[in-house]
Amino acid sequence: MSKTTELRTQLQTILKTVADRVHYEEAPDTSPYPYVVYELDELVHENGLTILQLEVNALDYGSNSSVVEILADSIQDTLHKCYFINDKIQFSIYRGNRNIIKEEDKKIIRRRMIFEIQLHELKGE
Repeated sequence: MSKTTELRTQLQTILKTVADRVHYEEAPDTSPYPYVVYELDELVHENGLTILQLEVNALDYGSNSSVVEILADSIQDTLHKCYFINDKIQFSIYRGNRNIIKEEDKKIIRRRMIFEIQLHELKGE
């Protein structure tokens, strides 16, 4: 299994502790609200360290933003300074920005959170 696949597996597991519905890159059209979508972008790779940007979006539908705000708070609390190590990967996560994203459909409530992931190569790989 690749380090990226293992990282995605672990992120999915961590995010599932705060949200019932978690999707990578895109949610199916049939996914009920609220849900979470996350994406990874590699920023730097050097000397056994890969820096990635993790974008997490919490989405809900309606006129009350309290559910999505509580979900976003939980995601930030869970991921900030999260540290993980197993026999395949080692990473730590640090919180960045949180933004309100306006959607074309005014009933969609979306909060975007940006995190930095420091992914370390383990010896012997």
